[in-house]
Amino acid sequence: MTEAAAEAGDRRAAVMAALDAIVDPCSRGLGRPVGLVGMGMIERLEIAEDDVRVTVLPTFPTCLFRGVIEAEIERRVGALPWCATVAVQFAGADTVWDESRLSAAARRTLGRARPA
Repeated sequence: MTEAAAEAGDRRAAVMAALDAIVDPCSRGLGRPVGLVGMGMIERLEIAEDDVRVTVLPTFPTCLFRGVIEAEIERRVGALPWCATVAVQFAGADTVWDESRLSAAARRTLGRARPA
């Protein structure tokens, strides 16, 4: 693995950790907090040099917490020492979140059955 590839992997891991530290507001409301990555809400992550673009898939198309999620992503990812810009967008209406996107840990935390 080249040094550049290793650095890109390190940056991706750092961004994913920052994103998973952001708790989905609905899971928090249930008293069973799960991060955005565990919830399967990160649709796409692109890192180019010092710029990060995150596409989020809310658990509900008309999610009232979009602004909160966007601000938290900008704050936490933007705090990474190498990050110059953070752009957040939300997936289009043609992509729908469902419980199959949950990680195994999130599934346990939320008390959901295993996927079919």
